[in-house]
Amino acid sequence: MLDIEPVVVTVRAATAADLDEVLAMHRRCSRESLYRRYVSGAGTPPVVLLAGLLSAGTVVAVATGGAQDGRLVAMASLAGDPAEAAILVEDAWQRRGVGTLLARRLAGAARGKILVHVLAGNQPATRTIRRLQSDGTLSAATLIDRDGPLVTLALEK
Repeated sequence: MLDIEPVVVTVRAATAADLDEVLAMHRRCSRESLYRRYVSGAGTPPVVLLAGLLSAGTVVAVATGGAQDGRLVAMASLAGDPAEAAILVEDAWQRRGVGTLLARRLAGAARGKILVHVLAGNQPATRTIRRLQSDGTLSAATLIDRDGPLVTLALEK
């Protein structure tokens, strides 16, 4: 018999006080996850850049309950006009709906178009976009630009 503690993910606005947890989450992410998020082989961005992300428009997902209580497991940001969306989910938490939850939150906060810069082979991101289109959260995706493997899509609410 397995005794598995239930874990809930709570989404809340990010604050400057989250910086240490954001750094720890980045250390737990694979190079592939970091590459898909930042489209760079440099790994974790500099602390000053991460601190800058913890501003208005950034939300974090925090595990509540169980052995991982209080652990930051994902972050997402929405910035600019038109809004550009970005999501990073810790590897151990991928394929659990956390990215989709954060994407829905960003879509709800956006006013109008949302721009997404995604690697053409980033299957988790394209699955999330399709999921939000199929449930009516987002409508059409328009190809804005393609620069090698990087694709820029405009998503409509």
